Amino acid sequence: MNKENILEVKNLRTSFFTHVGEVKAIRGVSFNLKKGEAIGIVGESGSGKSVTSMSIMKLLQHPGKIIGGDILFKEKSIVNTSEKEMQSIRGNEIAMIFQDPMTSLNPVYTIGNQIKEAITRHQNVNREEAKNKAIEMLKIVGIPSPSDRINQYPHEFSGGMRQRAMIAMALSCEPSLLIADEPTTALDVTIQAQILELMKKLKKEINTSIIMITHDLGVVADVCSRIIVMYGGLIMEEGTTEEIFYNPKHPYTMGLLKSIPRLDLGENQRLVPIEGSPPDLLKPPIGCPFAARCPYAMKICEKNQPPYFETDKNHRSMCWLLHEDAPKVEVDTCVKRGKI
Repeated sequence: MNKENILEVKNLRTSFFTHVGEVKAIRGVSFNLKKGEAIGIVGESGSGKSVTSMSIMKLLQHPGKIIGGDILFKEKSIVNTSEKEMQSIRGNEIAMIFQDPMTSLNPVYTIGNQIKEAITRHQNVNREEAKNKAIEMLKIVGIPSPSDRINQYPHEFSGGMRQRAMIAMALSCEPSLLIADEPTTALDVTIQAQILELMKKLKKEINTSIIMITHDLGVVADVCSRIIVMYGGLIMEEGTTEEIFYNPKHPYTMGLLKSIPRLDLGENQRLVPIEGSPPDLLKPPIGCPFAARCPYAMKICEKNQPPYFETDKNHRSMCWLLHEDAPKVEVDTCVKRGKI
């Protein structure tokens, strides 16, 4: 393992064994995360983003199971780690912000009690020290009058405030890795901007590594230095934020970019949707999972899963259009249309 990396995911495969068969949710995902780096994992619902994060946290519910590959955290494999060991890692070294704070926060306990529980479970402090730390964390995430707010219940907080409280709880033990699963879903755009600005600030000041999971490419543009695009349980493309936005190589990435609302579009210009539906992972396609929806698909796309083609040092794409024998006119047209 590269010592610069805090996390390495190697050929991860995760399935759900249902009464109708095996759903192959993650089909060989590999990526790494450096210390202090923020990466975004994007894709449509059902692409495997959240299952990847739950696999890393080892929070998969029955009938989900990691069936192959490895996950290295701080140079140590955690795939076969016992639940007792994982409990000492979760919330302490790896923390997670879930997409709906109202279902993640306990409605019958005060915000302060919930943050203090996280602190006392993992750190050797007394109740008074835990309370002071909880107040400090609420202050850091921008909640006004934290010494008063600490005694309030989740229903007394707005949506944006609850999300801030969740971030305060997640960061209370100063984790090395923070996983944010759709952290701005259901929040209005003003609060979204505040939450994203807060995460940038925390990354800079605490040097926390961040994995941000979202279906919205616009959300990760300003926070993450690298983007992973997932579809059908696989990574379709990975590159720096600039490369993904201005020089995308995979038709799926291009489709996501063309579906982002933009200020420079005229009032009569419509967003371009990606036609069709995601693949059925009970019976995953043998070729490229995007072939059935891809306007540039060739015969080889349906029969053979493409390898990763590296177009730059930190840019790779799983697409046959990048093969040296692919029709150049298709590649040029594809890339040209994909730019924004």
